[in-house]
Amino acid sequence: MKKRVIILIGLILIVLMAIVLSRPKTKPTPSPTPTSSPKNQFNLNEVNSTDSAQQIQDALKYGQALKDLNQKYPWYSKLPIETKDYRIIYDFDKEMFRIRIKSTSETSDNTKPIIQNALSDLKRIGVPEPVKYYVLDVNGVQL
Repeated sequence: MKKRVIILIGLILIVLMAIVLSRPKTKPTPSPTPTSSPKNQFNLNEVNSTDSAQQIQDALKYGQALKDLNQKYPWYSKLPIETKDYRIIYDFDKEMFRIRIKSTSETSDNTKPIIQNALSDLKRIGVPEPVKYYVLDVNGVQL
């Protein structure tokens, strides 16, 4: 009985090997060959001198504007100031600082110490006195 099982397994293996070996071999698919770039694509070797000149001019204008901003508002790079009680930004439209109170429970009476702390922070970063400012509550209502 054991011999028949072994012979049967051997025959099955021989048949499987014959099937595998008799299959036609497939040719590997060739890898794509590089072609020249289409005419519409950007060519790194081509330089448009008008675009380059415009970019340089724009960069110079931006650099000058940034320099002017830093000269006029030397404290601007230190903004916003944010604490657990308030956030301070500079409002260029109103040319004033905006102090926004973060707490929902603050009233106009008990915001005075918070505003004094905010003004001290502005003086600390170099804002000259008198400091022009307005105050908003957490909902954006001016106090």
